[in-house]
Amino acid sequence: MTYAYAHAQLARALATATEHEDAETRKRADVRVRDWASVLEGMAEGRIDVGSRAPVRGLPAWVTLDVARGGFATGRARAGGPFDDDELERLQRLGLPRSREALFASYLTDAGMEELWLLLESRSYEVRLPEDGALLTVAALTRQGHRASALDLLATLRPYAASLRFMPRAGRPSTMPAEHVYRRSAADVQASLERIAPNSRVETQREALSVWIPLTDRFVAFWAGRSAADFAWGAGATATAETLLTAYDSALQDHPRCRKYRHPKENLAILVAATRAALVGELDERWRGRVRHVLACVEAKRGAVDDAATATLRRTQVEVAALPAQRRVATVAAARLATMRPDEGVLDIDLLLAPVTPDEEAASGVPALTAMPGSVGRKVRLGLSAPAEELVAKGVVPSAEVLAELVPALTARQVSASVDDPDLGPLMGATYAAFRRRRTLLLLNLRKQVQFTELPWVGAAMTVARAVGRPDDPARVARRVAALAIDSFPGTILPNPLISELATLYATGGEDVPLTEELAADIFMGRFSPRFTRAARLAAEFLRGSLYERYYDLDVAEVLSIPEPEPKRRRRGRWIFRGSDETLPVTFADLCSRGVPQGNRWSVVRNGMIIERQQVLTTHNLAALLGVGGVQPTRSPEDLAKAAAGCTARLLELAQRQERPLAAIKDAAYAWRQAVFFLSLIPGDALPSRVDDLRALPSASRRPMSDVIDGLASVVAGRGPRDGMRPFLGWSVGPHWALSSRSGR
Repeated sequence: MTYAYAHAQLARALATATEHEDAETRKRADVRVRDWASVLEGMAEGRIDVGSRAPVRGLPAWVTLDVARGGFATGRARAGGPFDDDELERLQRLGLPRSREALFASYLTDAGMEELWLLLESRSYEVRLPEDGALLTVAALTRQGHRASALDLLATLRPYAASLRFMPRAGRPSTMPAEHVYRRSAADVQASLERIAPNSRVETQREALSVWIPLTDRFVAFWAGRSAADFAWGAGATATAETLLTAYDSALQDHPRCRKYRHPKENLAILVAATRAALVGELDERWRGRVRHVLACVEAKRGAVDDAATATLRRTQVEVAALPAQRRVATVAAARLATMRPDEGVLDIDLLLAPVTPDEEAASGVPALTAMPGSVGRKVRLGLSAPAEELVAKGVVPSAEVLAELVPALTARQVSASVDDPDLGPLMGATYAAFRRRRTLLLLNLRKQVQFTELPWVGAAMTVARAVGRPDDPARVARRVAALAIDSFPGTILPNPLISELATLYATGGEDVPLTEELAADIFMGRFSPRFTRAARLAAEFLRGSLYERYYDLDVAEVLSIPEPEPKRRRRGRWIFRGSDETLPVTFADLCSRGVPQGNRWSVVRNGMIIERQQVLTTHNLAALLGVGGVQPTRSPEDLAKAAAGCTARLLELAQRQERPLAAIKDAAYAWRQAVFFLSLIPGDALPSRVDDLRALPSASRRPMSDVIDGLASVVAGRGPRDGMRPFLGWSVGPHWALSSRSGR
């Protein structure tokens, strides 16, 4: 499977690199071609072990790797490769041989250590890769008297000093308020503004308004000024006609966007052809008739050539055509961003979106008082620096996936606060932010991704940190972020990056909250780690006797009796999913695979059904977060249930129109599970009316959403699901019942 996937990705990248019409897209595809070629070459030579925590031979697991799509290591270390400019400058300044080992050793001298201490004091460093903080950590440990820890760390790093960069990067101390986060830095937003290309439709319209329509008016006025009977022609007419034809020929050469005005059957082309005929004495009755027809059509459409309404329209069109292009206005906003700190967000975007000033008009040519177009505003707002709640409220963070991108910054600040040492605290926070930017690897057989504390310099620092102080309350940050995600995006599965950050915060705060990530059906091997069993037990206790338990027909006692997972069984290289067996204790994997069609062949659909059953049993973190996690959403359970059900209805409606609807069906089932969960938090006597409220949602009266609500209402009434109805789940073998009502299919 891994070879086939890598070959398929290489083929796609090759096709894009050779066939795509956009040069930048081809350039990016070239990079992917090199990456996938490296992956396949490394796999063939045995240098890359796909699925391992340390997939590249000769490099330990903690090294930051270059990772292709799908978690495949390319065989390259991100901290390796060509020398950076600052490395070359230091080598030249100190007269050192051209080697990273010499750079490494230069920081271990008295003068080098003084440089590192100065960087730590001023916090004028930048950590792009976790390895950038290694030597700084050595310096911090040495400065605090932890010489033995520093020497042990150096012994770990030294074997890789010749090939990897551990040298710190110069930077500037952060000026952002502690609670602020942002999606894009000022430099990122500036680059996106500078990449704005001309809008071909807008520029075509501008060309029509500024060139072709005025030119057409000139030809119409010229012929309307001739006698309609014979189109009298004199010397003055000849000179004017030649001027008009010269203008038309120039327009053809200089303004190629509007093809309409070149078509021989269009009004302008007919008048141009008639003018050419008149100049050579060939203006016969046929041409006169065609000219009369054009003039009559023009007058019928807009009035006489000197009509006041036409004059007003033309003035408006001239004003519209004179408006500066979006790209030109964007350069003004980009120039404003260039004056700001490039590596952080923007505190006041109103300054960036203010109208063009007279000084800016002189520099850019964009008229003063020109307003920033909406497209520029949308790009600029991505750089807003503010508390996460404000970014969600302003629409800068539109989804839980985007929220997950911001959490590492909050977590990094919490990691920083967990260390009392004034040097190590900020350094560990910056290192954590860089660590979270690492791309995850494809891992098999329940292997865990490398953890932050497995970085040798982080492990050494945290060992010391435990002696001088621990976090204030990182779990509070976890509860805040989780509540924000649940309140803002009900009906959406909590994405894996967000789950990972929440788990880090809870663990850092010393709280044991068993959070589970979404598993991929295409690489699932039939086993669950003990964390899933613990999450299921917690959910069973949390939901005992609830609507959720009845709707999904859960056996709480059986869930609570599950022992720790046993090793997988394998036969002739194929995974076997067991049903219940009275002679053996039921495992969590057994419970999840109950009711799933059996077979000796590996199946994505079967895997998906097992994983979905696991999500039902664990509530995919909702019970863990609202239970032992202490999360308290600000919205009521009724409100959250209605929002999640509305999401279900929209997705089911969408699925009826899609060619490939199964993804929408799966997402609808996620949303419905959340709706049932939140309804289960409502007192039982209020449930019937709350379920009836769902029928008023848009699309809820139409199938299949009406069937889904009817099934839930039956359970609430104590009757159980209607005959033929089962809990709404997303995965199925064969056509899904929710698609049976699609018209024409």
